[in-house]
Amino acid sequence: MTTTSAGQERGKRTCSRCGDLRYFAARFPDGHICQTCLSRALKTRGSCPGCGQQRALIGRRGSTAVCRDCAGITRDFSCLRCGFEGDSFGRICKRCKLAGELAGLLDDGTGRICPALRPLADALTATANPASALAWVSKPHIRTLLADLAAGRTELTHQALAARPDWRAAVYLRDLLVSCGVLPAADKHLLDYEAWLHRKLTGLAGHPHQRLLREFGLWHQLARMRATAATRPLRPTARKYATDRFAAAETFLAWLTARGRRLADLTQADIDTFYLTHRAHQRHAAGCFLTWAMDRGHLPRHDLPATNYGKGEAITQQERLALLRSFATGDYDRLRPRVAACLMLLYAQPLSRITQLTTSDITSDDDGHTYLRLGTPPAPVPEPFAALLRQLTISHDPAASSPVTARSGWLFPGLHPGQPITYQAMLGQLRDLGLPMRTARISALRQLVLQATAPVVADALGFHHTTTQRQRADAGATWNRYPATRSEPPGTEPSPQP
Repeated sequence: MTTTSAGQERGKRTCSRCGDLRYFAARFPDGHICQTCLSRALKTRGSCPGCGQQRALIGRRGSTAVCRDCAGITRDFSCLRCGFEGDSFGRICKRCKLAGELAGLLDDGTGRICPALRPLADALTATANPASALAWVSKPHIRTLLADLAAGRTELTHQALAARPDWRAAVYLRDLLVSCGVLPAADKHLLDYEAWLHRKLTGLAGHPHQRLLREFGLWHQLARMRATAATRPLRPTARKYATDRFAAAETFLAWLTARGRRLADLTQADIDTFYLTHRAHQRHAAGCFLTWAMDRGHLPRHDLPATNYGKGEAITQQERLALLRSFATGDYDRLRPRVAACLMLLYAQPLSRITQLTTSDITSDDDGHTYLRLGTPPAPVPEPFAALLRQLTISHDPAASSPVTARSGWLFPGLHPGQPITYQAMLGQLRDLGLPMRTARISALRQLVLQATAPVVADALGFHHTTTQRQRADAGATWNRYPATRSEPPGTEPSPQP
């Protein structure tokens, strides 16, 4: 007995589309169709070559995809509620199935959707990817969270969502509610740190230094972040900066306790020993806590040894150009990290600023030249990187796989609705790409300040003037002023520029 006949005895057939031996889901004029090929056909939509109507191109006429009627398929795949023809649950399309699920989950007890959550239900139902939204609301912890909000068991506030034990789901829902206009906009990095600090302090119950760490976290770090957020958006690294310093304070206090010392009895020798036995980033982070503790009178005032950082290594110009050539050319695979790497190698942009770029920062003139707004004036974008950058602006938005699919306007959109990619996520992608993170930006900035005056580079790329002046000095240049500003003795020719 052949393999095919044995498979057919077990109820399997050879799929006329993919050629595999599988259980069939439908029988069309062109043969038996497996479930995978049927779902793919139901998702294929366009203008039918036979009748010209915009429909699901389920059937086949030779190698051409056509609609059901033109292919002679008698089975109806239209939704019984809305008439949509496509992939569905039985005879109910996924959008109608999603609307029914939301009506039950967001019921406030009166048999209708909670009025405050109506914008969320409308945004989810109108999504271009109802299958993704349906999969999201089908998760047990999401169903519980939505039901608690609708019933009033969880208040519809940032603070109530941050206090939820299922905080990861709550953070995603918070961003979703902000994008729908249900919750007011707030600084994401401040909210994330508040939630992290709440969880951290809860876990420190019984810690010998719990009271001191609570005071440091709440009344120093959180207060400063709130004051900054009131005047301008926090940087993407603000939360990591604060959590690192809190962790360094915890590490220092644990080290002190292990030595049998109390904070009030801390000596200069203890501080010197800590600085000698820990790395530079640990010393620098702990210095923030020690300075605060001395200002608050928690320990005697001592001198903190200076933490000296090197000027930074730099790759050669040949290595930089080789990296640029490899990232800017080729197919559009791994597009996002390649564009980010080129932005760092061409314009010396820090990663925290790269993640905040928007599609409106990219402009073109009548001659087709591309410009990138990093400072004043916008910086020209050379080919072939300009083509790579333009491709990114029209490429698939990762948010399209999330419940709400409106484009966010970010050049590097994140998975959360209305949010850019996180600093850590982009950092991981660049490391996987093989970009030397510690040397690429320093090398680019030093080459730029050697080609133009430091003030011009600072204005065009959005740097502070002291940054470009310092890098110019580190690069070995000896002049930092415009030639026109130099005073020359009367009757002499201007001195040549180095």
